[in-house]
Amino acid sequence: MSAPARSGYAAWVSWLEAFRRGEDPSTDGLGPVRGGFGSYVEARLLERLSTAFAERVRQWQTALGDRIVAQPPDGPVAAAALFHDAVTRLDPLVRLADSPLVPRPLASSMHEMLAAVRDGARTALDEAWRRGLEDEHAPGMPAQRRVDVPVRRGTLHPGRVAPRVPDPRLRRA
Repeated sequence: MSAPARSGYAAWVSWLEAFRRGEDPSTDGLGPVRGGFGSYVEARLLERLSTAFAERVRQWQTALGDRIVAQPPDGPVAAAALFHDAVTRLDPLVRLADSPLVPRPLASSMHEMLAAVRDGARTALDEAWRRGLEDEHAPGMPAQRRVDVPVRRGTLHPGRVAPRVPDPRLRRA
């Protein structure tokens, strides 16, 4: 009996275990998850793929939550920067969802999950910096902490209003 092909079930299981642990191994040599495995084996592989993907999403959410708790953003600019940094950490998951190795229905579900996760992160960051605007000891009263200072272009004269700066939270990633 010959050794199993690199693109077989065992290779996928090994790759998925590394991916689930937070590693980003290359998919070179893996075969597409479409037929060829048998219906039972393919169903099991798709289940493992979905589980590994969901685990990585959970890890990402936990890491972002820990960052928000450890150092809440102090304004919309800081929240937008933290969001941008967090979204770039989703790149390995986006690459997997975009991979031609993954069946299109599963890839579509992965992209839907990523969109929901990004929207949830944007909302969490917005709420985190807004919560920081209120003093915990006197609800409704402004806290004594810095909020992002708008960048000034030129000198404002007394009585003139600064131009409106677009809200970075309204941009889509």
